[in-house]
Amino acid sequence: MTRQAVVTGTGAVSPLGRGTGQFLERLLSGESVIRTLPEELHRGMQAREAARFESFSAQPEIPAMKARRLDRGSQFAVIACAEALKESGYPVAADPDSVGVALGTSSAGADAVSEFLRVLILESPEAAPPFQFPNTVANAPAGQVALELKARGPNVMITQKTSSAFNALIFALLAISSGRARAMLAGGVDEWNPVYAAGFDSVGALRGQRRSSGYVQGEGGFVLLLESEETARARGARVLARLAGIGAAAAPAQPWRFVGDPEVVARVIRAALADAGVEPAEIGLWLPSRNGVTEMDHAEEEAAREVFGNLPPSIAVKDAIGEM
Repeated sequence: MTRQAVVTGTGAVSPLGRGTGQFLERLLSGESVIRTLPEELHRGMQAREAARFESFSAQPEIPAMKARRLDRGSQFAVIACAEALKESGYPVAADPDSVGVALGTSSAGADAVSEFLRVLILESPEAAPPFQFPNTVANAPAGQVALELKARGPNVMITQKTSSAFNALIFALLAISSGRARAMLAGGVDEWNPVYAAGFDSVGALRGQRRSSGYVQGEGGFVLLLESEETARARGARVLARLAGIGAAAAPAQPWRFVGDPEVVARVIRAALADAGVEPAEIGLWLPSRNGVTEMDHAEEEAAREVFGNLPPSIAVKDAIGEM
């Protein structure tokens, strides 16, 4: 790819921590927020666990009257993006057209869609709440972030299963390297919803009482503020990290099925290393995608051992917050 960007801001809204500082502290302590679902929520599903942000409130970041107009996913996105923007100190007001938003999601708008359709089907089209309709589209969070933070650059919401946020990251990098934006808010946002959970459970995606292989659903929002190194240096920003390389590959599969092919995973790892110009021995931290899908978890570990030999120290984030 031979294109780079630097990270100057981070934002997190998660049941494991509100803000990246608290999130990291609790993650490194080994804490997990995966909990058993209350009886009224699992609705006969064989999946009985989730990582829900049960105590979440949009206040104080978003005033109560404004929060009523935003769906849960948009609230996560606005709060996480505002945190990343604040940490970076990027001057959006000076050039709003230079800042864009690229977010990935698998379920944003789930509550709004479920409620809108419930009233539409059980009552009448006239009774369907009109204020809910704008939030039923998957790109609502990115749009709401742009409106709230006055970011008028490229704006996109990507829905591509569990790789959505990574693809948003690629979009953001391309937007910066092509000159379409000087800075991009990039990341992912998801919300837990009982109707969607029942759907995922019915197609065999979730682990539970009758299925040992499958993931546990989580919810929250995670965002990076990316910008070109030239822009960051010119304004004296503190550089937290550098996005040095990306690898991507595909393997055909049925919906909500994963192809446990170690060679595909190894190809992705090697592509990212080559893009960054880094040798396997230089890697000091490994963040496996391990989420409980047995064949993928085994394939990933086999591929990592093939590439690295001795695995570097690792943190399995999804053990703590589930998959989103």
